[in-house]
Amino acid sequence: MNAPDFEAEITILAEKQSGRQTPPQNYVRWDFGYAEDNPLVLERNLDAEIYMIWPNFLDGEGIPIQKGIPLVGTYKACMHILVREMVDYHQKRISVGMHFNCHEGSRVVARGVVTKLRAISRDGS
Repeated sequence: MNAPDFEAEITILAEKQSGRQTPPQNYVRWDFGYAEDNPLVLERNLDAEIYMIWPNFLDGEGIPIQKGIPLVGTYKACMHILVREMVDYHQKRISVGMHFNCHEGSRVVARGVVTKLRAISRDGS
């Protein structure tokens, strides 16, 4: 996998918050949506675009969590833009502090905030 494009903190919603019935595992393949395009609602705005930007969840020491471990709560994650032709588009939209949603179908199952720009940093850092 390529170097992370940015880092984020992601809170996985519990089932009572309209999250998944079973906790996800690392390397889950959620769709990414900009929160400003889809305000804090549980159902996705079907007119809003979603993108293939996937998380790699990290433990407290910054090491990727092994697959097979249920994820509950809030985690740091390295985020990867899969469709590389979209990097320029996302580079213009993603900034530290920006909020986003993670979707499974029409449901929002997690919410996140960008904490650090990496490969998509405009200043190359």
